[in-house]
Amino acid sequence: MNLKVLVPVALLLLAACTKPATWVGLAQGEVVVCERLAVRHDGAWSRLEGTREPKHEVWTSDGMPLDQLHFHTGIAEGESLVVVKDRPADKPIPRFRKDMQAQDVVELYESFATQDGSVFTLEKLAPARFADEDGFRFEFSRVRKRDEVRTRGVAYGAIHRGELFLVAFEAPRIHYFAKHLPRVEALAQSAHVREKG
Repeated sequence: MNLKVLVPVALLLLAACTKPATWVGLAQGEVVVCERLAVRHDGAWSRLEGTREPKHEVWTSDGMPLDQLHFHTGIAEGESLVVVKDRPADKPIPRFRKDMQAQDVVELYESFATQDGSVFTLEKLAPARFADEDGFRFEFSRVRKRDEVRTRGVAYGAIHRGELFLVAFEAPRIHYFAKHLPRVEALAQSAHVREKG
């Protein structure tokens, strides 16, 4: 895995750490993400550990420039998808509301995916079962600003007892998106929420 080139989001995560963040391989089977979302996977993933993001986790299979899987778990009313520090006052951070519709959540995710100036396009939005709820699934494309690479993405989301659960996968259109899509779909279909203890 090439760790020398990381997407801007990963750089923000690394900069926020008191100790260096590291990639850790995951054993095949069920994993609980951020103590709230349980998913089953095939073991070909690594997760970024050592960050200060209690509700956001990032996985990759071939390395961050080639694929990235984002988990946003248990986002409550008034919270943003990620922790963002030093945001200019004239650019407020979009925040989750528990009365949001699927289209609103897509727009919330778009604000996260374009904070570096990338261009996001929604391709499809439809109802889908996810995380024990009647949620939604959306497909999108993005042109990354830093390298002009065209990516494709798919995301599953649901609001469970007033909290947002969202899983989004993105990879370059050529090869990597199609390579991992079946595994991501299976992972998303296995997801279930763990209630707060």
